[in-house]
Amino acid sequence: VSTHMPKKLLMMASIDDCYTSARSCTATLSNFAKATFDAIPKTYSYLTPDFWKETVFTKSSYQEFTGQLV
Repeated sequence: VSTHMPKKLLMMASIDDCYTSARSCTATLSNFAKATFDAIPKTYSYLTPDFWKETVFTKSSYQEFTGQLV
């Protein structure tokens, strides 16, 4: 749900489904267009779990030898 201009920019960026919210400074089309244009690259800065590196967790020395202390 959006006005025509941000919807066109989002479609050009191949974003099919998006929630938009705006406050202040949207009266001028150029401000709204620039804000939308600047927001699009920021959506790619998030790391989703499929991009996380595989991590091998090791036990600390306290955890490793607790069985011998009891």
